[in-house]
Amino acid sequence: MCQEHQVARLRPAMGTLAEIDARAGSQRRAERAVAAGYAALARVEALMHPSRAGSDLARLNAAPAGSCVSVHAWTAEVLRLSRELCLLSAGRFEPALPACGSVLHWLPAGSRTVYIRHAAQLDLGGVAKGFAVDRAVAAMRRAGASAGLVNAGGDLRVFGPDPWPLWLRLGTAAPLQLELRDGAIAGSDPGFAYGPPERRGYFRPRGARRSAPPRAAAVLAPSAVLADALTKVVMSAARGRSAALLTRYGAREVRPGPEATARC
Repeated sequence: MCQEHQVARLRPAMGTLAEIDARAGSQRRAERAVAAGYAALARVEALMHPSRAGSDLARLNAAPAGSCVSVHAWTAEVLRLSRELCLLSAGRFEPALPACGSVLHWLPAGSRTVYIRHAAQLDLGGVAKGFAVDRAVAAMRRAGASAGLVNAGGDLRVFGPDPWPLWLRLGTAAPLQLELRDGAIAGSDPGFAYGPPERRGYFRPRGARRSAPPRAAAVLAPSAVLADALTKVVMSAARGRSAALLTRYGAREVRPGPEATARC
């Protein structure tokens, strides 16, 4: 039987600390997979940083109404998903800053072009991390990893033949032990949420009642971008209101309780 080699690293990325764990048939291949994962995280951050000069999102935020902006295919993909979720959630998922338009004001005009129907200011901080985790996993697989884990500030995805044991803490509830195989999980807790200073906003649901503050939420999904984005819907929706949307994407909410094992 071939020996499996494992390499784990923890580095700053995406405005948080990102952990990457790779397993492969050789030490060199595992190290190469870790490096590929971090390179993918850095690429997404460079494209979708809200204010960094030259980023796709900074150029879109500065674009006047009526203009067309060429963007990377990854940026276009995240914007398409954001528009879709905004529509399907009746505005509970909305990455535009308050009083600064809507993601619906930016229209796809081809696979890598965005038409600015009305100027808007977006911050993709609540969805781009999940997307970056997915891109890191894809890069690790291409680099030869047989299994791995990527965790960027609570947006986590694992792959490989065996389940990964995890612990999830939500709010003041006792930690929940999970086993995750070939899937993703994301958690959002408004009581502990923080972000880098350049982040100027979070998802503020347009249709939510002011008397219903966001609650801690965690979502299991096939991809990290879906888990990340759908937590924002679950946080602001009454229990049961988000069930249909979760089912549509093959996801489900995770709640502390007697069940100790989850698979996705």
